[in-house]
Amino acid sequence: MKKTALILVVLLAAHWAWAQSGPQYRRYNIMNKNLVSTVFTNGGVIGHPVGKGPRGAWLNDNDGYLGDVSPFVGCEIPYRVSADSIFYFHSVTYCLADHRPNRQDGIDYGVFWGFEPKAGYFNESKEGPAVALYTDPTTWPQQWPDRLNDVNDPGWKGQWNGYFGKGLSNATEETYFAMDDNEDKEFNEPEYNIWNVAFHPDSTNEARNGMGLEMKVRGLQWKQFLAQDCIFWLYEITNEGTTNYEKAIFGMLVGTYVGVTGANDSPQE
Repeated sequence: MKKTALILVVLLAAHWAWAQSGPQYRRYNIMNKNLVSTVFTNGGVIGHPVGKGPRGAWLNDNDGYLGDVSPFVGCEIPYRVSADSIFYFHSVTYCLADHRPNRQDGIDYGVFWGFEPKAGYFNESKEGPAVALYTDPTTWPQQWPDRLNDVNDPGWKGQWNGYFGKGLSNATEETYFAMDDNEDKEFNEPEYNIWNVAFHPDSTNEARNGMGLEMKVRGLQWKQFLAQDCIFWLYEITNEGTTNYEKAIFGMLVGTYVGVTGANDSPQE
């Protein structure tokens, strides 16, 4: 059953297939169109990667206030053991930050078990900062995967995929990207977890991993006086699988710094 939740987070300073996601699509960019500037990744982390730009800075790029900020989602998962028995367990999927290279239980398998970027939401041929930004058309994809079903203009080629509509952005700056949890295989293979469960979130696609979650993210900045000290982040979470989760949570991991620079992550800061 597909369900979507939309979450708005305010940061204050003072149809592509599930398989089209993974670490090969990791990119970063910088939002800096008002008094706040920060580097961020399309893997969901604000303030990273270290050394690629200001980190939640206000007024001065060298006066950052973020270690890292990123979302996580947790669900209680019903796993049918037999025709008349259901076992419930909990799973939490989060994002990759520079200093969280792997979950301890994923290191042996050489992958990060968590949210990874989806292809198709940025210009994959662009070098350097490449997460899609409204003010930089060179970062846009040729077409947008979530607009391919528009019968009048499939894919919105050459148009911004804006929160306010096709080709529109009421904001001074806007970013848009998508990620999913297909790489989070902890409970999809019995050898990866202590309960030996082989959970599959989508009964129509046994190859779908994780909890079957997709997360679309937007960041918006305005220069107007009342919003010039903020970046607004919106998170749209969709259950793409067939499993119904009766209990779910959304949260933010927040690591703060005072005066952190864009190039240094040392504890002395």
